[in-house]
Amino acid sequence: MAKISDEIRDWCDYCGGIIDSDDKAELRALVDRIDAEMVELPRDADGAPIRAGDTLDGYGKTIEVVEMRYGRGGWVLISRDGSGYADTFAFAHHHEPTVEDVLREFAYGLGVPVADSYVAAAATKLRLAEGVDE
Repeated sequence: MAKISDEIRDWCDYCGGIIDSDDKAELRALVDRIDAEMVELPRDADGAPIRAGDTLDGYGKTIEVVEMRYGRGGWVLISRDGSGYADTFAFAHHHEPTVEDVLREFAYGLGVPVADSYVAAAATKLRLAEGVDE
């Protein structure tokens, strides 16, 4: 994925005579400063960016990120109870389980391999039984 700063540099090259050279130099200097000072957000186990307010699963629990601190060692996530977690890759964004997830977990607990098509069909029947139209 291209960085936004590279896109701005390309735009400066593309503009030709529309922007004078002094303005281009100032814009390039600003882009260089952005690259030097910018810090990327921490990422979870799936590579998704983590932000304050996110709910994450890891270490056998679910936490809400209320603050993120960046230091020499990298990012530290602060949870609602005040605990800090430096290993952001130990977490994944929390998602409520779907009917399919519950069926797969149930079958796994019984030691029964289940095809995705069967899980999908059974989930559809369960939703109909509950009167949920998805």
